[in-house]
Amino acid sequence: MTKNFLIAACAVIALAGCEIEGAPQSTSPAATPQRDIMPAPQVGTASVSDTSTTTTTTVSGNTTITETTSTSVGVNAGGPLAALAGGGQAANTAADYAGSWNVTSPNNRQCRMVLRAPATAGAPAMVQNQGCFQELFNVSRWSLRGSELVLTDGFGNSVASLRPTARNRLEGGDVLMWR
Repeated sequence: MTKNFLIAACAVIALAGCEIEGAPQSTSPAATPQRDIMPAPQVGTASVSDTSTTTTTTVSGNTTITETTSTSVGVNAGGPLAALAGGGQAANTAADYAGSWNVTSPNNRQCRMVLRAPATAGAPAMVQNQGCFQELFNVSRWSLRGSELVLTDGFGNSVASLRPTARNRLEGGDVLMWR
């Protein structure tokens, strides 16, 4: 009897230290608010035009010379200057791409991919496939190359390269991703 009492008392003491203060917090990628993935702004080209006009007028023996020179510079305001001025969204980062994506594969089948952010700076960014077939079946990692999302297999071979074409929409070859 004393032995059973001691076991029960130890169990109560052990459980007393397991106090839950609130509901567990989710660590899934969907719980983290994400910025929209946007296409890169069109890079504006600067244009310079230089106009020079020389006019000579002679009136009753008097000569009047008028010289007009004008120079104008134009820049596409929808390009990089708009982003600097706050007129557009800054460039997409790897954290923006992390999360769950719907995928249409080359054979027009739909599946899902969860792009995981790297755990540390040197770690690879992993992909969790959910029902992907053919070429996309082997995708296990992802990376960014400029504004391009590159999906690779476990050996580092590129499987697909996708670019943002609209809000939260990536396209490349026969592959389409959206969320």
